[in-house]
Amino acid sequence: MAQRLPGGPMPHEDPQALPLQPGPLVLVVDDEFTPRSIVSRMVPAMGYSARSCRSGRDALRFLAAHPRLVRLLLADLGMPRMDGGELAERARDLDPSLRVVLLFDPADTHALDLLHGYRDFPYVLKSVSFGDLHGWLQQLLGPPPTGPTQPPSMARARARRTSGHREG
Repeated sequence: MAQRLPGGPMPHEDPQALPLQPGPLVLVVDDEFTPRSIVSRMVPAMGYSARSCRSGRDALRFLAAHPRLVRLLLADLGMPRMDGGELAERARDLDPSLRVVLLFDPADTHALDLLHGYRDFPYVLKSVSFGDLHGWLQQLLGPPPTGPTQPPSMARARARRTSGHREG
């Protein structure tokens, strides 16, 4: 039976692009821009590298171009043409050591039917929280090689709050 993981764009990326950060690479695959972007931005903030693809076909192309580089595949279960479960199975044919987590929208009745067919893969409910995703990344990949990163705007805001200085 599938396990529920406790606890969602980047534009379509060039499959030849390599991660900028060292360490485990997470490939986020979702046909919807917003959830793909949100998850793809959360992962680097936790200290891991991330790339995204908007379809199963694009993801398989990326995986074939970069053998064994991706350590975790986060795939939307309810994608058209190639659902996340089929992508996971085909990706595991390319790399049997690849870890896979399916992203599942409980409001998508088609995805609910699909979930029963992919019982071997754990899943996370869409919209996964930052804390839950962070916990699962650490459990599946270990601690990141570098500490979490923050966008410059967040670092400036935190510095202002901790220094007691207010702009304005």
